[in-house]
Amino acid sequence: MLVVVLVLLMLIISSAKFAPAGEFYSDYNSKEKTTMIKGIFVFLVFCSHFTNAKYNINLESVLDEPYLIFKSNFGQMVVAMFLFYSGFGIMESITKKGFNYVKSIPYKRFLRVLLNFDIAVLLFLVVQFFIGKTFTLKTILFSLIGYKSIGNSNWYIFVTLVLYLLVFLSFLLIKIKKNKITLFISLLLLFALTVLFVYSQIYLDRLRYTYNTAIIFVFGCFYSYFKPYFDKIVTKNGFVYLAVCLAITCIGLFAFNHKSENLIYYSFWGVSFVLAVVLLTMKITIANPLFKWFGNHVFSIYILQRIPMILLHHFKFGESHKWESFIIALISTCVLAVIFDFFTGKLQKLIWKK
Repeated sequence: MLVVVLVLLMLIISSAKFAPAGEFYSDYNSKEKTTMIKGIFVFLVFCSHFTNAKYNINLESVLDEPYLIFKSNFGQMVVAMFLFYSGFGIMESITKKGFNYVKSIPYKRFLRVLLNFDIAVLLFLVVQFFIGKTFTLKTILFSLIGYKSIGNSNWYIFVTLVLYLLVFLSFLLIKIKKNKITLFISLLLLFALTVLFVYSQIYLDRLRYTYNTAIIFVFGCFYSYFKPYFDKIVTKNGFVYLAVCLAITCIGLFAFNHKSENLIYYSFWGVSFVLAVVLLTMKITIANPLFKWFGNHVFSIYILQRIPMILLHHFKFGESHKWESFIIALISTCVLAVIFDFFTGKLQKLIWKK
């Protein structure tokens, strides 16, 4: 797997363009730029899921050990940028469009994601039935909201759906009046509700990875709010930029070394990580059609990639054919993503006609 990561690094480096000394890319958080970053990270998610122990992929090669160490330490940060960019994008839309956007969140955000997710869950149900696996009705019903799984990735979708509802509730305040004060109060309310949600998951004894990155979404919202001030300070000159980079690096390393101790340290590690990526994209832009394609199909790639992995595991192909399995799983996922996005796109146009 180290070879795969090295190829990924080569593609990133070969498509990277550095800003001239003393200059910065002002569009670092634009849709085009963030799509590239998301494309890189969804590929890392694929690698992470492919090497999951449940699929019995042979990872005993000396070249696999460095990747497994990287994966163990990197952990949930493979999805951190998705949460950050999602929070940032929603807050940008609320700031520009106001309450009209807020009231559209339940059906334009929540229901669209839920519909696409449920279609994917039904596909997984068919696949699992095909290989002889059955589930209780309770498990199936809970899987339709992402709270449980029938072999699919689920926790990220569940957290996303909850966060959409929390955003809707938090920003109802701006219906009365929309200004910097009410937006900030709404952000504080969103933070408080998210903390309550996280601690409810702890109380329910949910696995830690199912909630420990939720706060990064809220940080993305706060970043949108403070972005003009942050940009003004950081891009003042090269010295300030380097000083901020150094400060974020120190905080991140300290939090990383203590992240297993409690959720607060882990949250600082997550926030430091996304800030580090943001700071890098201020100086480095990446333009690669492959990353762009992956970035444009993030949801379908993320949610469907386990189907070929489940089938390869069922037929015990991956145990002795690691590289062949990786290629088959990757190509199959891409084909499924194209088909899935085509049909769900058509369905959404029928449902959400103006």
